[in-house]
Amino acid sequence: MIRSLGLVMLIVVPVWFLAQPPKSDEQSLRVVDPSSDVRSFTSAAPGVPVPGALPAGWRATNSTLEPGALRIGWVTPTGQYAEYDASTRPAAEFLPGTTGNGSRVGTFEVGRVSWQQFSDADGHTSLVREVGGSSVVVGGLRETTTLEELRVLAAAVG
Repeated sequence: MIRSLGLVMLIVVPVWFLAQPPKSDEQSLRVVDPSSDVRSFTSAAPGVPVPGALPAGWRATNSTLEPGALRIGWVTPTGQYAEYDASTRPAAEFLPGTTGNGSRVGTFEVGRVSWQQFSDADGHTSLVREVGGSSVVVGGLRETTTLEELRVLAAAVG
């Protein structure tokens, strides 16, 4: 019986050793370059404002281009998540799903541009701007960042 237990331990100890998590709690982020998606979206939907340069520390982690829609997500300098989402679909179709059926709670200026602030039942904040027949949302259902960081992103959208 001791020999059998010894054989089992010869298998269990190396597996246990190799299955240990890394010493760091922090996982590395996969940073992406959304510039090609932004260019494609701009050529397909001229006049829709897109994000420009952001302050140091903002890292783009995803970019999704679909016909008539662009979504870019960033990890902010504080380690939170912020998102830009634009669509050429009518606002009545696009906004409920993007803002979590949020209700309008106010309007404010970022730079010289007026944005509408929406809030959903879970407390997610969205900043919404309609340009022609298109809608731009900063924030949305996946955001975890502060309103101040959303304003920084809104300022970069212009």
